[in-house]
Amino acid sequence: MNESYRLGEQSIIAHLQRLANGTSTVELDVAALPTELRAVGEQLQKTLAVLQQERQLLERSAYIDSLTNLGNRGGLDRHVNQLWRKGAPFTCAYIDIDHLKHCNDKFGHAEGNRYILGICRALTEAMEHNEMLFRIGGDEFVLVSPTTGEAELEQRLERTRTDLVEATSDGKAPMIASFSFGCSHVDPLAGDTRRQMTMDADRKMYRYKLMHRVQQPKDNDVPQHPIVDQLPCNDRVFQAISMSSETRYPFILNLDTGESQWSVNAVRDFDLPSQHPFNSVDMWLARVHPEDRDNVRAELDMVINGTWHFHYMQYRVMDATGAYALCDCTGYRLDGTDTEPNMYVGIIINRSLADTTDSVTGLGDIHALVNAIGEMRRVARKASMVAIKIDDIAQVNARFGFDAGDRVLAESAACLMDCSRGKGRLFRSTGPMFVALFDEFDPEEIDAIAEEIERFLGSPVLIGSLEYQPPIRVATLHLDAVDRQPVSILNELKALLEEAPQVPGTKLD
Repeated sequence: MNESYRLGEQSIIAHLQRLANGTSTVELDVAALPTELRAVGEQLQKTLAVLQQERQLLERSAYIDSLTNLGNRGGLDRHVNQLWRKGAPFTCAYIDIDHLKHCNDKFGHAEGNRYILGICRALTEAMEHNEMLFRIGGDEFVLVSPTTGEAELEQRLERTRTDLVEATSDGKAPMIASFSFGCSHVDPLAGDTRRQMTMDADRKMYRYKLMHRVQQPKDNDVPQHPIVDQLPCNDRVFQAISMSSETRYPFILNLDTGESQWSVNAVRDFDLPSQHPFNSVDMWLARVHPEDRDNVRAELDMVINGTWHFHYMQYRVMDATGAYALCDCTGYRLDGTDTEPNMYVGIIINRSLADTTDSVTGLGDIHALVNAIGEMRRVARKASMVAIKIDDIAQVNARFGFDAGDRVLAESAACLMDCSRGKGRLFRSTGPMFVALFDEFDPEEIDAIAEEIERFLGSPVLIGSLEYQPPIRVATLHLDAVDRQPVSILNELKALLEEAPQVPGTKLD
């Protein structure tokens, strides 16, 4: 091998190393290579160009919504994280497009996409130069303003909405375009949290939606008065059954008419409009936490269209106080006959009121966890479990008091709910240990959730003037069938946690 060839090889290897380390974006100087290596160099340049293009496409898909070219949920998280690190106050608006499902169902998804783009255009035109708009779900947008106050942003969005409604009310557009919104101002240095920001804006947005509903043309309207013979259960019998438990809310939904039947307790605890509301699926989804809503909507759609006949989920629902309560929902689809309608019947359990609920986090406690594993054992069901342990809670309690330790646990539980997004059941097992229980899920999907938990569960919590980041451990257990006693499974989870590497956090002296 001659010296020129050897130096050419070294040049190619050095170029690849610089690219791998991210220290060079300069193309390889193919002309400087010896003649016998130039073909290799040219092919390498073509391959690297293709890889660079694919990398850019992957990065774009991680942060950009393909329909609107706005930032997506990943883009929003990145932008808010940047603002949070700066410690600068800002205002966000949670925006929900009205009647998108109606548009898709009546006019098709192509028209639904045009509807989305039209509202997106109106919002973009109303923005200031330093503001950013993100599409985080099918009908959900978030506008972030680093300079505008809450009241000013509300006024601007109200003007935009009014103009949009007036422009599409002449009968030429397929339907009247409108959106609902809620604004929240947040100051990271004042101790505000992202969870508070999300809850505040989301609560205001759904209150606005209930108070400012735009009626579509008459032929699109749904009847506003219940038809008493369309629900099979006598009201007195239904309410008697409902009153047997303060924490359980039975419901009946006529899938053919949209009318539903709810208990007095459900109307009281979740601020429902009546015991016989129409459009009850949309009404209920409006109360579901924004992080859980897409998954809940997808599962309910499967029940409504007849693909599934059984539904179970655990997710967060806004109660009458504006707080989010963790709820278990179990329901069955009953197919109709020539004389009976298609029905969806079930029960919702409010875990924040149940006697097997941990008072600090609002999650199920160890008794609820043991019962849940026992139920899965009785049917030998496939299951996956993600165990999480916060290592330094004892030190936090000793240094800052038990209230501070409880705050760390509560914030960790909230983050765990965000990561699981209604796909599993969540429990505080013992002390600083949490368990997320999943059944009939793909193990790879659960591993991805565990990785997300590991990344985000250790988010900083403000304790006094200290920004404390809890050190955590995460372990995953997949079972082809739950065929052992719950205590045996929990002991195995604890052993896996002890072996798991610690994600380091703030060191407490």
